[in-house]
Amino acid sequence: MTNHADKVHSEDFVQFMSFSSVFLRSVEHDREDRIVSDPFAEPLARQIAPQLAPRMNKWTESLPQPENYFSIRTRYLDEAIAQRNGSICQVVLFRAGLGTRAYRLDPLRSCHVFEVDQNFALFEHKVRVLDALSAPLLPEQHDIVVADVNDFNWEEKLLSAGFDSTIPTFWGLEGQTMYLERPSNVALLKTIDILSAPGSEVWGDVGGHALQEGGVAAFKQVDELSQAELGTHLFRLGEDDALHGVFSELPWELELQADLEQPGTHFGRAWEPILSVTAKAPVPFSFVHGVKQ
Repeated sequence: MTNHADKVHSEDFVQFMSFSSVFLRSVEHDREDRIVSDPFAEPLARQIAPQLAPRMNKWTESLPQPENYFSIRTRYLDEAIAQRNGSICQVVLFRAGLGTRAYRLDPLRSCHVFEVDQNFALFEHKVRVLDALSAPLLPEQHDIVVADVNDFNWEEKLLSAGFDSTIPTFWGLEGQTMYLERPSNVALLKTIDILSAPGSEVWGDVGGHALQEGGVAAFKQVDELSQAELGTHLFRLGEDDALHGVFSELPWELELQADLEQPGTHFGRAWEPILSVTAKAPVPFSFVHGVKQ
């Protein structure tokens, strides 16, 4: 069982990755050929940018233009939300502490959006920064839910915030599965299934097995630090076949929205696969979409 100290340290690592993601969104926003527009990313990352920039420069040695992966992932979820069934007006976004979709994504205007994250400090920082900018929330209703999906009763906090299990829901699991052990992922997805009315949709991403084993150079340093301090890899799940992995625990109709294992172009952005450290083989990064019948 994870003790309190280990949990705090684990949250620190996940918080670091959250700030890294928002920093890279700010880099993406500054590009003339940007595929994600997020004017709030730079203000959110500004305070920690001096500490993050050197690490980002280190990442570019093994992963040129590291914003590409995060931007492509972000855009695919943005598109899934925009293209969801028009009857869905309830949206739950996990690991949303520094997420800005409720401030920048127009298709959420008519929705009740629940942002879920275990780290209250991330929400606190976001609200403080964006309130100072007078940034308006777009959804018709918006609730912040501080909950750790590793806890057996996290859904009670969601229900207490006003979640309605009788209407279809869009579930966004961006960057969530990789931080959970397989049993925790299965429990999360089974809870989502129980809470979901017919017509609900889910979107999630899964990194390849090499990610779990610390075999991706860009994340190797932070993974080694996680092993030294926590005795475990930072990323707890890696699957090379996303449709037959944890998401198959959902009795829903699943489709592979995209896979970054092959070179290609996504939203006009050229993509070269991320290679594993030892085998120098492309690492799958898959985006899965599902519908409950």
